[in-house]
Amino acid sequence: MKNYLIIGYGWLGKALAAELKSEELNIWASTTDANKLIDIQSNGFFGIPVAKTNQVLSWKQLPEIHFDKVIITLPPFVGVLESLNNLLGSLSFSQLVFTSSTGVYIESDSLINESSPVDESHLVFQMETCIRSLTKSPCQILRLAGHIGPNRHPLRYFLRHRRPISNGQAPVNLIHQSDMIAAIVVLLQDVQQDEVYNLCWPDHPTKERYYGDLVLEMGEEQLNFLEGNHGKKIDGSKITNETRFNYHYSIHEINRLDLRKDNI
Repeated sequence: MKNYLIIGYGWLGKALAAELKSEELNIWASTTDANKLIDIQSNGFFGIPVAKTNQVLSWKQLPEIHFDKVIITLPPFVGVLESLNNLLGSLSFSQLVFTSSTGVYIESDSLINESSPVDESHLVFQMETCIRSLTKSPCQILRLAGHIGPNRHPLRYFLRHRRPISNGQAPVNLIHQSDMIAAIVVLLQDVQQDEVYNLCWPDHPTKERYYGDLVLEMGEEQLNFLEGNHGKKIDGSKITNETRFNYHYSIHEINRLDLRKDNI
């Protein structure tokens, strides 16, 4: 049986594990949280405990096996670069996928693709660089736009805080969790060389139109949008041109429960 390891059993990692679950795969997942470790095991996966000391992660126990695939869904945090050195330096694996962020690109009003300039000081880009330096096997970087899906949507923040929203005419860049998972699965199954792909729903309404329409549908008090149209527009077409992945989960057709500010 093949062994897949998910480093980071959070909002995306847990959903990915559920999608990958198969009688033909051993799914391993790591976490620093004892309760999450119980959840991993109760869902039929193999848990690997991770220690966190002074914001730096290291393995508590690591099975002496070769992993066919490793997926890293860790967010940026203080100590993450040293943590990646600790974690990846001890692993044997054949392929790695890292869920990065389109936030690494330098702000621009033009269309952003995978060749656009990046902010080399951005911690997530430094994570990309660190992972590449530690990985001799094929590595795919998946730069994700803003996340939406179960219990997650930027509108929740706007409704909670009710602050004026800057650049109301700037484009929205979002991607649904289900499309994130589908893209990761395609990379794991089909892509065998180093690649960087953006992942962003191809429609880019303005903030005012997108969030304003959702608020009206929910019967909430209108949001206050400030003038301005400065903001990048992410081109996520490369992955559809080069792989069998296609976008399916529209940013307009979402579960309204995921939008409610009190739905924590």
